[in-house]
Amino acid sequence: MEPISVEPLDDELSARIRGGCRPGLMPAAGIKVQPSGCCLPNEYQLYAERLRTFHVRHDDIWCISYPKCGTTWTQEMVWLLENNLDFETAKDKLLLERVPFFEAVSLVTQDFLVKDENEKDIFGDTIAFTHEQPSPRVIKTHLPARLLPLEIWTRKPKLIYVTRDPKDVAISYYHHHRLWNGYSGSYEDFIEGFLQDKLVYSPFWEHIAGYVKLSHLPNVLINSYEDMTNDLAGVIRRTAAFLGREYTESEVARLAEHLKFPSMKKNAAVNGEDFIVDLKEKHGMCKEDPDLSFVRKGKSGGFREAMPQHLIDRFDEWSRTKKIELGIQDLNLSQLT
Repeated sequence: MEPISVEPLDDELSARIRGGCRPGLMPAAGIKVQPSGCCLPNEYQLYAERLRTFHVRHDDIWCISYPKCGTTWTQEMVWLLENNLDFETAKDKLLLERVPFFEAVSLVTQDFLVKDENEKDIFGDTIAFTHEQPSPRVIKTHLPARLLPLEIWTRKPKLIYVTRDPKDVAISYYHHHRLWNGYSGSYEDFIEGFLQDKLVYSPFWEHIAGYVKLSHLPNVLINSYEDMTNDLAGVIRRTAAFLGREYTESEVARLAEHLKFPSMKKNAAVNGEDFIVDLKEKHGMCKEDPDLSFVRKGKSGGFREAMPQHLIDRFDEWSRTKKIELGIQDLNLSQLT
């Protein structure tokens, strides 16, 4: 067992990013955690031991990614595949209740947590909430492989990891921070923070490499956002086979229709619309801003509309160098199948 250790992120860029976040919402990264070098909020230290010693069940299904890589899409797909395409329950019950966000309690300040004892712990003690779910549990996490609960490696539950082009991730993560962190700092600082691995759950390529290097294991599946965009039915079939589930072509087509972006964006059980409306009102955010939504655009290659060519070139060179350093230079995110 590798011991947990932390060091502060006390550089100027990290301080500016933290300073651009609004008090009372999700904080930016304040520490770098070993093993893995993952950047996390200071609050993580309060829960590190509980997260590492969490009791894993062999029939768990963990949906994993770096943020904004298609985790929400994957959760909805996996939950429905595991629950016999129960669209009625999926419509009536929030995704956050059906698929708990394992470490969410370690990402928020204390005044963000649920205070009402009658409310479910979807924004309270998410570790306990995850523990209490009936089997088979579908669980969301953004933790890197080396910070997962230790029993993952002995009980061997199914792990479904999702990747995405980092240029699209960076743009989506910027708007995510505007909503959930109240980020009002500069776009340039945020993008620089992504490239310098200063954001929560960074470093990006190390996160991906940690799971891609497990892809030979029978309990690990790697999907990509690009594949889900280009061949959603194919990803559904592949994921169903991995889960040991069989569905007819008409059932696959129905699920694909449910998972298409326009449907997901209108789905109140997925998009958290009521909560986000309250969040915007509480913190004085622009209600009409289309980028301040949990399910935003749902397409690949959108970075071309938001990034100048010199920044695209810098991202591509950064990715090429990182993949060589990590021994995953042959990885093509759009051709994982």
